[in-house]
Amino acid sequence: TRCPRCPTRGAHRRWRTIAGALETVEWAKMTPEEREEEAMDMVIRLATTINAYEEVAFTSKSTNMGTYVYEKLDAIPEEFRPRLMDELSDVGLVNCWYIAGLLYKVKLQEREAGGALDISSDLEDYQERLDATVEQAAASGGADFSLDESVDDDDYADDEEGRAAKARRAAALVASAAGVQVFEGRAANVPGGPFVNRFQKVFYPSPKDVGVWFGRVVLKKPGFVEKYLPLYFRTNDTVERFLKVGATAEDADLLLDYQNPPYLESDMPPAMRYPSRRTPGKNGTWWPEPKLAIPPFDTLVDYLRPLGPGVYAGRGWRDGGRGDEFLTFV
Repeated sequence: TRCPRCPTRGAHRRWRTIAGALETVEWAKMTPEEREEEAMDMVIRLATTINAYEEVAFTSKSTNMGTYVYEKLDAIPEEFRPRLMDELSDVGLVNCWYIAGLLYKVKLQEREAGGALDISSDLEDYQERLDATVEQAAASGGADFSLDESVDDDDYADDEEGRAAKARRAAALVASAAGVQVFEGRAANVPGGPFVNRFQKVFYPSPKDVGVWFGRVVLKKPGFVEKYLPLYFRTNDTVERFLKVGATAEDADLLLDYQNPPYLESDMPPAMRYPSRRTPGKNGTWWPEPKLAIPPFDTLVDYLRPLGPGVYAGRGWRDGGRGDEFLTFV
């Protein structure tokens, strides 16, 4: 689930299905407390549906659950979508993979009429928003991106809501300066709780190959583990649009290949600073020196499917996607 660092204040996309428009919620007229309460109510109701997908699927065969979940997620403001992971059970996390697979039953023409509904377009759209935020900040003299200087105090009211809006804008500017997209993730059926099953996947566009993304998995582990297991990946050429999982012939949008990671310093994120090797931000991503993964991670590949805007369901396989299933995650 994309980390809530939206570079446009209070904005999120409105997606229309073939059946019609979503129910309108006037978020702008709500107080922050009302906004959070309404959003969390939507998140909990959606998580309850996903957790009980087998029962729901049995009673609603006429509904494509893939499009239903996608539009429900799109109706939730971007900053609250990561909360879905907290409300999903392990069964619900696994169900997300199958629900996202139902989107491939929607004809391509219908998908494009209602919204791209593919990960490549989603990543590119968000990257354009990051770049636009950088350009706007540079034009207004705020290119330093420090939390104190990147926001004009006169633009915000001197109250709690105004200070919160200023902080969100400042954080968005710093995230935009990093040039990377940070996704928070949770894996299913991993013993040990949130200290083990939580991670981040960080994406940035390849500096050389259009349509290819590089990145790494950030584990919530001590630094020495990250150093020897940086888990860099590169994606397929997303111009190909859709993929098939080698082991199962299931449909997917994106392949993360840990077998052939980027190795050159020139392939690292442009905003990576030396000697810290971090991209900007209070909790900026660390980029250790790339190296081959150790077994059993050396033959892993992940396949991703869109569950909602900025929310992806994934599953990993060994042996380059032709072996045993390794992990399911959101």
